[in-house]
Amino acid sequence: MGFSISASTAIIGVAILMTLEVSMGTVIPVLTDLDESYDDMRQRTLDELQTSIVISNITVQANASLHDLSIKVDNTGSTVIDSNYVHVLIDGVLSSFTSSESYWFPEQLVTLSVYGVSGSGSKIVKVVTNNGISDYKSYIA
Repeated sequence: MGFSISASTAIIGVAILMTLEVSMGTVIPVLTDLDESYDDMRQRTLDELQTSIVISNITVQANASLHDLSIKVDNTGSTVIDSNYVHVLIDGVLSSFTSSESYWFPEQLVTLSVYGVSGSGSKIVKVVTNNGISDYKSYIA
């Protein structure tokens, strides 16, 4: 009678240890990934709060039946913006552009040039940064 209790306790103890080992082997990496995800989310939120741009001026030049734009954008936030991750939309259509600077430092005025825009009348330009902060301004072609 005494040996069977010891044997069953040992079997249950080994089973508990094996279960803990398997579950910890999967739980710890998941918790680590979750913690890294929260850190990334916090950093994105901080970057979003510290990013601000203002379109200060749009100059239109006629180019045959098309027109070219010179868009002055002021980085009024405290983050550095990489122009490779900026988008320019004209009436909701993504447009290719060139930037006077690769990186927009805080309080820096940058010129974006868009060539060969078609159409006439009132149009809206929207500049969007990599974290979704944007500004828009209308112009008449």
